[in-house]
Amino acid sequence: MKILITGAGGQLGQTLSKKTADLHETVVLDRRSLDITNLPDVEKIIEETKPECVINAAAYTAVDKAETETELAFEINRDGPKNLAIVCAKFDIPLIHVSTDYVFNGEKSSPYVETDEICPINVYGESKWQGEEAVRTACDKHIILRVSWVFGLYGHNFVKTIQRLARELEEFKIVADQQGCPTATENISRVILRIVDKFSDNDFSNYGTYHYCDSPATNWCEFAKVITEETSVYEDLMVKNILPNTTAGYPTPAARPQNSRMDCSKLQRDFGIEQYAWRDALKKMIKDLHES
Repeated sequence: MKILITGAGGQLGQTLSKKTADLHETVVLDRRSLDITNLPDVEKIIEETKPECVINAAAYTAVDKAETETELAFEINRDGPKNLAIVCAKFDIPLIHVSTDYVFNGEKSSPYVETDEICPINVYGESKWQGEEAVRTACDKHIILRVSWVFGLYGHNFVKTIQRLARELEEFKIVADQQGCPTATENISRVILRIVDKFSDNDFSNYGTYHYCDSPATNWCEFAKVITEETSVYEDLMVKNILPNTTAGYPTPAARPQNSRMDCSKLQRDFGIEQYAWRDALKKMIKDLHES
């Protein structure tokens, strides 16, 4: 299958591009190659390359900056997916669009299912939600895949931040009252490619919205402790204590959901995809970082 990937320079996009290239003919486009906010450019590229599937990994993900860079966040997270959806619908191409747990407000006491009420509490979440709606409206053949707490080998992420702090400080605090599931770009890519494989079925009809996150659920503080534990296998770290903090004790420009846990049973039911373990992926990522 010929697959076009947008946002190929990002954290997820780089991992996805490498894994996809091993299995499919792949057109890899970063923001310099294609600005998805420009509809004529999107149409030109898709018409020229003629992909059989488009995967949108492009996103504005600077959650705190989005509070002030609102226009840019909406251009990339709402208008870009809308353009891709319009063009994919025109050429009858399935579109896989990556979204986020931040479309929810985090007030639910149990994991979120796909049909739960949407109520973003920050600009980033609102821009991603409007992007979802744009895709649903413009393109019937779509998969919207919500993911959470993303980390990976490329780009900036929580894992690399904790490693830096652990090298520089003997003690620091990390928020412990937000629950969620760290999710590796490696595993998101595996899930996406398993969905793509189903597109070749003549009777495929499982379009719609799905949740995917790695297992098990944890909090940021416990995740940080595991990161330092796994990193210490390869290097001596300065850190001796990681202490729990509260959300109130660590104010940020953008509010964060207290509960980001997502129920992935619909994905398992429709595609036979079980959740992968984030700790296994974390071990591999840290090993790769130290061997690179």
